[in-house]
Amino acid sequence: MSTSSQGSKPSSGWQPPSLEEMRAMLPQYEFESLLGRGGMGAVYKAVQVSLDRPVAIKVLPGDLLGDEDVQFAERFKNEARTMARMSHPGIVNVYDFGQTRAGLLYFVMEFIDGTDVAQMISTQGRLPQEYALAVTTHVCDALNYAHDQGIIHRDIKP
Repeated sequence: MSTSSQGSKPSSGWQPPSLEEMRAMLPQYEFESLLGRGGMGAVYKAVQVSLDRPVAIKVLPGDLLGDEDVQFAERFKNEARTMARMSHPGIVNVYDFGQTRAGLLYFVMEFIDGTDVAQMISTQGRLPQEYALAVTTHVCDALNYAHDQGIIHRDIKP
């Protein structure tokens, strides 16, 4: 059974590559902005030049690939392959994955223009009950689909 979390090794002090560095590492994408960053990586908005489509690219910190965890890259690649086979309206499509010459693991996914539930609650306060129920139903449907595919998501956030 697969899981959708590669592990929880924190990456303290990691600085994500600049847009220019990302362009040099992955020239097939035009990087537009850094959407977010955390202990498990950074997410960029980019355009896949060959298909002229917006994508989100997640890059994992290089220090997650320390000598003590040689199998991490293989787990990451297996997870990306598993995610790419999934087809559900509530699950972001994975288009590609790889490792840069600099050793950074990345995967390319569908770009979803929107916000997450945590941001909605932060800006709007408590969500109306009907809306919260609809969101919860969609999330549970996607999680059920993933579970039916043998995947357990261990990092669910609003």
